[in-house]
Amino acid sequence: MRPGEVTSDQQAFQQVLGRLEGDVGTLIQLVNEGKNHGYFPNTAPFWALVRMMFPIAESVGDLIYRDSRTAKNLISVLEREFEAVRAGYLGKAKILAQLYRHSLIHQDELRSLQTGGKECGWVVSFDERAQHLTVTQRPPLISIQFDTTAFYDDLVAVCHAALAKQWNDEVKRRYNRWLICDLDPERNQRRIAEVIAEIEKL
Repeated sequence: MRPGEVTSDQQAFQQVLGRLEGDVGTLIQLVNEGKNHGYFPNTAPFWALVRMMFPIAESVGDLIYRDSRTAKNLISVLEREFEAVRAGYLGKAKILAQLYRHSLIHQDELRSLQTGGKECGWVVSFDERAQHLTVTQRPPLISIQFDTTAFYDDLVAVCHAALAKQWNDEVKRRYNRWLICDLDPERNQRRIAEVIAEIEKL
């Protein structure tokens, strides 16, 4: 077995959950402890938490859904599994995916979306769970509050719910495929030829 390879669907979700709680959960706990001691009174690692959690949510979507487009799987898991643990994701999932993928994944600014005279953006917060996914309208700006701690809670709950379901080894197979990136140039674009050349020189 390769390092990280799983033998069951449940083990796949357990490994995702373990890293989520060990990495993100620990960071949230440390920030909370710091705030309790008077540190970071007006700040938190807002964008870092978003950057850490959205790829995990997308990965969970990739385990549950079969679309080759990871963005579509992220939207599906937000609309279904996340909505099941906290109402409010449905009707905002496509917006959130677009806001994340085209700002914090490619740039270093929170961008807004503009269309038809409207502008939609998000306000990222920490430990304001009751405000998560609330919408504020100050025309033409529409703001969605995105609370990082609430999203963490929801992501943990989604993983626990997935653990309790039967997946007929589909999740195990998809998870284990993550462990290998096939660089065979006959199967992939020529753009990876330089990667192969570097590997061959090692």
